[in-house]
Amino acid sequence: MKTLSFQLTEKMNEVFLTKPADLGFVFLTHWYKRFTSIIKTAPFIIIVPLSLLFSLLTYLVFGYLLVKLTSILQYGF
Repeated sequence: MKTLSFQLTEKMNEVFLTKPADLGFVFLTHWYKRFTSIIKTAPFIIIVPLSLLFSLLTYLVFGYLLVKLTSILQYGF
């Protein structure tokens, strides 16, 4: 039976063995790394305003149907 510290050491070694993200294209890889670095440092500065903007736009487009849909989903779950 492996001890807990040995298991944790194995898991840490697995983390260091993973390859860096490469999307196959230099252009896409560059923008992916820039975008993920921003999301990792300040996620709520970007994600919360975007989700609020998205929900406001969907409400303006679909109106009352969106409210009915959320009510149905709440009762379903």
